[in-house]
Amino acid sequence: MTRVIEWIVSLLIVIALFVVIGLFLPASRTVSHSVETNRPMSTVNDILSSFTRFKDWNALINHDPRMQLTTSGPESGVGAALAFSSSQHSIGSGKWEIKEIVPGEKIVYALDTPGRGTNKTMTFHFERTGQRNQNIEITQRYSVDYGYDLLGRYAGTLYVNSEVGADIKRGLTKLSNLLATIPRFDYSQHEPGFEVAELPAQNVLLVTTAAKRANDDIALAMTNQRKWIDQVMEKNDLEPAGPMRIVTNEFGSDTYAFDVVMPIRRKGTGPAEAADAAEGEAAEAVAEATPAPAADPNAPLETFEVEVEGPVVYAQLPAMRVAKSSYTGPSPGLARIRDLVRAWALVRGHEPTDRPFEEYLGEIKDMLAEDAEFNVYWPVRVPGVDAAAPRVIAPLPEDEAAEPAPAAAEAAEAEAAAA
Repeated sequence: MTRVIEWIVSLLIVIALFVVIGLFLPASRTVSHSVETNRPMSTVNDILSSFTRFKDWNALINHDPRMQLTTSGPESGVGAALAFSSSQHSIGSGKWEIKEIVPGEKIVYALDTPGRGTNKTMTFHFERTGQRNQNIEITQRYSVDYGYDLLGRYAGTLYVNSEVGADIKRGLTKLSNLLATIPRFDYSQHEPGFEVAELPAQNVLLVTTAAKRANDDIALAMTNQRKWIDQVMEKNDLEPAGPMRIVTNEFGSDTYAFDVVMPIRRKGTGPAEAADAAEGEAAEAVAEATPAPAADPNAPLETFEVEVEGPVVYAQLPAMRVAKSSYTGPSPGLARIRDLVRAWALVRGHEPTDRPFEEYLGEIKDMLAEDAEFNVYWPVRVPGVDAAAPRVIAPLPEDEAAEPAPAAAEAAEAEAAAA
């Protein structure tokens, strides 16, 4: 009996010590680490105020690459949320939600995660640093309250720094590596803004050329190749189906290599001609009729019979998804706008592919004017879809032109036998 009493007393003493020590432990915990980047504040803000690239900057996915992630709310900003669910018991299910954004200062996430504690938050603080304040110090801080949850206080003391702190370090390393892949351009000051658009498949005439990186030489090369394209359009009863495009192949220090591309259609089949054809009673009938269903975007593109000349090629461009912006100013400024479009696309998880291009909304002779207008595009990859290559129709690719059609081959063999 005495031993039982001694055991009970010892247990009570241990419990009392546990309670007393627990009451003196902190009722809340924070852990933080920092990293520095030389990317613009707009890039940092946009990446961390959205879940678009969450896998690329957060260490949570490292614990279970097969966990399910589901976003809700707006694409970015306050209210955007991401729920996660893992079959691994140690990870479980939870949610991150953006609760506060002060641009250039901080972004606050509310966390609903397994484990003890309440009022869990993850905050990213931004502070300009370095020469001329060109760099940004990013501090990621985790905070949690335990109140009178003594087990939580012990858990916070023993595990927050080693577990959550380690995740913060891994996440900041991933974030730093991600930022390094994005061009160092501040697109936030580009007033026309950016968007993702879908371009339909098109018939085009194109010429590949190059010029010295001098404005006059580039304009002359464009003008000469445009004359070839105009000549082929006139000969084949075709007309422009949109603005001329300039596709950048190589933007070197001394040479600019590019394609001059003109979308085409049969002459007289444009919207203006269709409207002119619907006059008088016909126009009223068209206005009163039920609109026809939209054309099937997957329908095959009409192929024209085109006789090309000189360096001109007739091709069909596949439909594509593009990141897009616009620009008003002299054409030498287009190189910077292309970089802005690419940076904006990467931040939002769109993978740029192929070559950027511009639509010239004015004449070539006016491309150096302050009021020259352009649309700027960069194709981006569609997830799960292999990019289609342009189809060259005339002249035939060398590998096709070198092989005669079966009927032609048979005729040639018959002539050879007769001889």
